[in-house]
Amino acid sequence: MKPPIYDDCERTDLAPQRNGETSFAFFNRAGGSLWRHSRALHQEWADRLGDHEYAEVRAALRSDDAQARSAFLELYLHECLVRGSHEVVIHPELGHSPRRPDFLACRGGSRVFIEAIAPGQSRDDRAEANRMGALLSALDQVGDDNFVLMTTSITQASNSAPAGNFRAQIRRWLMQLDPESVDTEDLPSRTFEQDGWSVTIKAMPIKRNNRGNARRSIGVYAHADAHFVDDGAKLVAALESKARRYGHLDAAFVIAVGTTSFDENDKYVLNALYGSVSWTLDGLNPGEEITSRGVRNRDGYFGSPGAWKNRRVSAVLIVDQLSLHDPTRARVSLWAHPDPLHPLPNEPMFPGVIHEWNGKFTDKREALDARRLLGLADNWPQGRRWQAD
Repeated sequence: MKPPIYDDCERTDLAPQRNGETSFAFFNRAGGSLWRHSRALHQEWADRLGDHEYAEVRAALRSDDAQARSAFLELYLHECLVRGSHEVVIHPELGHSPRRPDFLACRGGSRVFIEAIAPGQSRDDRAEANRMGALLSALDQVGDDNFVLMTTSITQASNSAPAGNFRAQIRRWLMQLDPESVDTEDLPSRTFEQDGWSVTIKAMPIKRNNRGNARRSIGVYAHADAHFVDDGAKLVAALESKARRYGHLDAAFVIAVGTTSFDENDKYVLNALYGSVSWTLDGLNPGEEITSRGVRNRDGYFGSPGAWKNRRVSAVLIVDQLSLHDPTRARVSLWAHPDPLHPLPNEPMFPGVIHEWNGKFTDKREALDARRLLGLADNWPQGRRWQAD
C-alpha cells in the first residue's frame, strides 16, 4: 500500500502560511476546510503513477519548495495528458540515448515527447533566501499586543542572522512605546545591528478594539528594493539546458517550463522565442516626416524568418503561476515553433492558449479549459481558508 503524501492526522492549526514554512509543512498542518480539497487532489493525481514514480513524487512534494514545485509541474502535466485521453509513458526509453524524457504522450497515431523544467534559484540565492526567511520568521513571532511591524530596510550578511536577539530587542523597544500617543503620520522607527546584519523597523499601532488578538507580527514588508528581472534570459537558459539533451527524436518535442514571474502581456516570452525588437527611424531626409517602426532581431530562441533554429523543439509550453492550492489558475500558453522538424498534432493537448507565428507577431487561439479538462467544478475548491469544517 502506498503511504499517503500528507500525514493522516487531525488538523486544527488555522494560521496562514508562516515565513520560512515550506508548502508541504503548510498543507500538512493547515486546518482550514479549504485546504483538504487541495490535499485530496494531490493524492488523487499521484495515485495514477506507478509505485516507483509515486515514491519519487511523494518525496519531492514533502521536500523543499523548489523540489515540490518541480514535482507538481510534472504531476500537473501527467494529469492533463491522461485526462486528455493520451496513453502516457513515463520516462520512455530511447534507442539512441540512455537518457529518458519525462513523458511520451500518444493519441490517435500522434506521438509527442514532453520534458518539464521548473527553473529555480542558484545555490547562493537559495542560501540567501533561507537566511532571510529565518530572520523574518523570527520577527513574525515578536507577539506584541499593541503594535505590528513594518520592515523598511534589511541588510544581509553571509552568516545566519542573530534572529532571536533581534526579536528580543524589538520586544523591549515596543514595550517602551505607548500606542495611544504614536503619530501614525510619523511612525517610530529603530535600526538594530549585529554580526553584519542591519534591520530597520517601524512600529504601527493596532486599533484598540483589535489589541490582544493572536496575529502575525509583521504587517508590512517594505524592505525589498525594486530590481529588473530578465525573465527572457531565464527562459532561454532553461530551454538550452533541455533542447539537445536527448539528441534527434523521431517525434514532436515539447519543453514545458514552469515559471513564477511572467506578466500577462507575454512580451518576455514573445521576445525570447521570436526575437527582441529594435526601433528604426524612417524619413530622416530634409522635409520628410520622421516615423518609427519596430524590427524584430534575430536573437530569438526560434531564430527568425528564413533562419529558423532549434527546430527539434516543436513548441514551448509555459506554465506560469502553477499553484498547489488551485492548479486551474495557472496561466498556460503553448508557443509553436514556426518551422519544427516534427509539428505538433492540431488537436490541443493542454489548457490555456496556443500562440502561432504569423510573420510579425503570434496569432492566439484557445486551447482547452482547465477545469473541464481536469474534471473540477467551477466552484472548486469549496470551504474557508481559516475556518475548520
